[in-house]
Amino acid sequence: MTKIPYFRWWIASLLFVATGLSFLDRQTLSTLAPTVTRDLGLDNVAYSHVVSAFILSYTVMFTVGGRVIDLLGLRVGFAISAGIWGLASLLHSVAYSALSLGFFRFLLGVGEGGCFPGATKAALEWFPRRERALAVGLANGGSAFGAVVAPPLVRQNSGRLRNQ
Repeated sequence: MTKIPYFRWWIASLLFVATGLSFLDRQTLSTLAPTVTRDLGLDNVAYSHVVSAFILSYTVMFTVGGRVIDLLGLRVGFAISAGIWGLASLLHSVAYSALSLGFFRFLLGVGEGGCFPGATKAALEWFPRRERALAVGLANGGSAFGAVVAPPLVRQNSGRLRNQ
């Protein structure tokens, strides 16, 4: 097996992208809230239930997702997490009510809940002790980046879609 120099930094970059996408997904709904609530006929209470569905599953899955990743291993566990997350993101496009959107948000939280435990475990597995804090910081920094770029990115593209 050939060792690839600096491959661990490629892994850290992928972790940055994963956590960035996680927060981009999260900010998309809040950025589009006026449009989504209007199109689905949601009042503030219904919208709050949709948001709470995500937060509930996400909170639980921080622990459960970490356990799953420990049991199945990083690659398989993170792949399952990302697969659920991707499917949930796709399903948002067919939401037609508060219940369906809430279910898809719940499912998104199930998938995304494994992201940070997986990113931390990856940093521990791929980096020597003296570089782990930097690797975790880089992975966590993706979340801030995703949160910052989501609103202008979503607004720009939602306007483009509305005009088609």
